Amino acid sequence: MERDWARLGAALKAGREDLGLEQQQVAERIGVKRGALRNIEVGDVSRVTPTVRAYARTVGWTDDSVESVLAGGDPTIPDTPAPHSVATLADVTPDELPLRIKAALAAGPLLDAVVIDLPAAEGEDPEAQMVVIVKGRRQEATPEQIKRALLQWERAEAHIRKPGTG
Repeated sequence: MERDWARLGAALKAGREDLGLEQQQVAERIGVKRGALRNIEVGDVSRVTPTVRAYARTVGWTDDSVESVLAGGDPTIPDTPAPHSVATLADVTPDELPLRIKAALAAGPLLDAVVIDLPAAEGEDPEAQMVVIVKGRRQEATPEQIKRALLQWERAEAHIRKPGTG
């Protein structure tokens, strides 16, 4: 059976728009450039990649929805979140965070936050994600200090995302 990549792209785009999200917002959430999302949305892909799966999860689809849509079916959006055997961050209140995390979050301006899929074996989807919150050291940082901090983060992020590092 032939896979309908344009249909998949249109369905993902509709899911994104239903959530009121812009391409850039989804791209940042899943750690890719906006152009990668555009390519998916216009059907300019030829295989199911971790990026396609991350996009589907972002719009709330179940894991089997990508294949279902490619085959002419509809995506499945669960009525309730899947049960987890471990707590999710949504289950953790700020009071339950470790003290060193609470202290770091309280100090300095928020510079950026990203979600990065952890590396998986070739051809497999990532099983976990890393959440990175980038904070400045001082709440009263000057624009120049913030600019330098953001440049440091850009270099670090490029290293984190570089294949084969870590």
